[in-house]
Amino acid sequence: MTITLPEAPAPSPFATDPFYCLGIADAYDEHQAGENIHTLKRRADEMLDATPIDSVPASLYACGYGNAVAGILNGHIAQINAQTEVAHLWLNRTQGRAA
Repeated sequence: MTITLPEAPAPSPFATDPFYCLGIADAYDEHQAGENIHTLKRRADEMLDATPIDSVPASLYACGYGNAVAGILNGHIAQINAQTEVAHLWLNRTQGRAA
């Protein structure tokens, strides 16, 4: 088993922009309300594709939303990986293969 130390994420240069922060907050609020991660990812993809380049507030909102969804997705993947590792350890122990 490999243990890696968590790394602090690099602060965003837009972290103090209200539109960027609003995008992050909306993504986390929708996730906490029970939205499926796949729905959030699809919405972020559509939002990033549809955002006009010349609209700075809309672009910052979409970037914040997409960044938050990427963070949620990474957390989801880490949780699945941890559960898979526990399941493999349990299976190996029940079959007498683990030390």
